[in-house]
Amino acid sequence: MDGEMENTSNNVVEINSDTEKNDSNSEKPIIKLFKSLVTNDSKQNTVLTNAQIIDILNKEFDIKLSELHELEGEIYLTIMKKYLKDWPQWDEFDTIINNLKSKNKMEEMENIFESKYISLKSYLKTMLDIAENLAKPTIQAFINKQQMKEKDKTGTPESVVVLEIQASRNQLNQLIFRHPNAKLENTIFNPEFLLPTQIQLTTFPIEAILNWWGVSITIISNTNVSIYKREMQHELKHVLVNKKLKEHSNPFKFLDQDIKVASFKRTQIIEIDELIKKIDMKAKCSKDYEIYNFIKKDLKMLPSTIPSRMTLKRYTNKYPYVRYLYKEDESELASELSSNKFDLQLEETISPCYHINVVPIKDEMNMNLTINCEPCSLQFTGLNLIVDLKAHFDAEHFNEPDWKCINCNKTFSMVNLAKNWWCHRC
Repeated sequence: MDGEMENTSNNVVEINSDTEKNDSNSEKPIIKLFKSLVTNDSKQNTVLTNAQIIDILNKEFDIKLSELHELEGEIYLTIMKKYLKDWPQWDEFDTIINNLKSKNKMEEMENIFESKYISLKSYLKTMLDIAENLAKPTIQAFINKQQMKEKDKTGTPESVVVLEIQASRNQLNQLIFRHPNAKLENTIFNPEFLLPTQIQLTTFPIEAILNWWGVSITIISNTNVSIYKREMQHELKHVLVNKKLKEHSNPFKFLDQDIKVASFKRTQIIEIDELIKKIDMKAKCSKDYEIYNFIKKDLKMLPSTIPSRMTLKRYTNKYPYVRYLYKEDESELASELSSNKFDLQLEETISPCYHINVVPIKDEMNMNLTINCEPCSLQFTGLNLIVDLKAHFDAEHFNEPDWKCINCNKTFSMVNLAKNWWCHRC
């Protein structure tokens, strides 16, 4: 553990440490951070997401970003990312803790955690107070200026520009430069795509994987008939916004969570309870019982009877989620921060939903399970289905920015949203 923190993107602070384990017993996020740096002997990276930094701001400093102007929230996040990694006592902390750890002096380590907790919290509090004194008048002036522009608006309809871009899911997350890149002829598009280097702290829960976008679950009979198919078909909307211009608000939208019929063919009726019993029998004798249990949970949300070969659609939350995607150009960061013209961000709105199609199951023992990851064009089946599926997601899909509910403005990591079926209570 060398105590060095590195901000690798706008969404994480990366701490070079010798752990990846988090102590959930402590209520203080900073104490959790300290413990996570010393509880493992292998050299690892601890990644703090925006959601975790927001948790520190909330619990340690009573700063609730959801109640602040978005620009003020961005300032607090930037301050925390910078000064968490620049705390002058990291080297001293590193030396003392490694010495105590080698001697297995756990009680003394706890005392160091408490003393350094006070020091780091005081250090961060000082920086946050300075930021608050500078930020509030600047933000108020910004709001007043926007309000004046709205009053002077002539009523001329704004032109709408539709931009069509082909990009992979991971490329889209860092496609837009936050400011025109002077080294690349002032383009706003990032021509390079680098795979993330952070180490994922926890593995994906199976429910998160099965609720990920582009993932489909298919049960195929021995006669090659698809007897169950569930496809995550989240509805996405992208708008390129410049936050230096007038305040952009995502239009409010209410999502009806009732089951909707997407297509229908008149045929026999399926009793859902009978179908669940057959799936349950298969689950009891299969290595893939976690997926079959997920399917049972999914089926229980359907009406008690449905026509066979009906395609059903369901939104999983009352409200869409929104997030802002962009790429910081570190070499130009100083000049960008002084710019008064550009703050380009790709606004991504998701209305989480899935489609499901079911036909009668004649022989519950003769089922073949297949999982497809459409964004990666990969299919998983066979004896190692779950192992291979989790390994793929842990390696390729962890670097996703957080989402915010457009109704309550609470922030969630994508893994937690997917694990909870993209649903939360406002």
